[in-house]
Amino acid sequence: MIIADIIGRIGICSYSILVVWTNIALAMTTRDYPSRGVVFLIAEIAAILFIGMMCVVTLTRMPPVRSARGVEPYLTAMAGTFLFLLIAFLPPPMVLPDTVRLAAMVLMILGFLSSAYMLAILGRSFSIAPGARALVTTGPYSIVRHPLYLTEEIFVVGMILFNFSSWTVFLGIMHWCLQLRRMSNEETVLRAAFPDYRSYAERVPMVLPFLPMRSKRATTTG
Repeated sequence: MIIADIIGRIGICSYSILVVWTNIALAMTTRDYPSRGVVFLIAEIAAILFIGMMCVVTLTRMPPVRSARGVEPYLTAMAGTFLFLLIAFLPPPMVLPDTVRLAAMVLMILGFLSSAYMLAILGRSFSIAPGARALVTTGPYSIVRHPLYLTEEIFVVGMILFNFSSWTVFLGIMHWCLQLRRMSNEETVLRAAFPDYRSYAERVPMVLPFLPMRSKRATTTG
């Protein structure tokens, strides 16, 4: 378990550094980068902020009290986290009006910034793979059990609009299915680690506060 945790930390941080470096390199080499506007620049800064925070909390996170069993939960978590990297290999997207692309950028910024806020709340209890580290039921976690996944989906919707095609819509559907499975896996782990989470899950919706998506399971890792 210790070796797997170390490997996971190295992998996540390596990915974070790679993405940040790629964004910096793009800014330095793309001639029309300054002309893309303030919204695009804010989106890039928000992305770097979120990825940098993910790297920090990964390095400082607590060891898990309990982890998922088997390979599937880990593969699902990795696929759900990195699936949208495939967008770089898709055919060119449809040409959409500037207003749609602007709305997409706003959603991406909102998704990144709100996700960074969720990471700050989770702190050392954050993890990508299913694991029970500490209970967080305050703030957004008193409204829904998976606010981080909700904010990530806001970003994904922005990505779909910004790179709109049938392929990106398909990736979005696949991503949401993976996220639902991740929630189920996390709740299985946390229910086993913290029996008193059952009451938390019974009174707090899963993802959307205005829908009665309730369960006898609970989570605070995503």
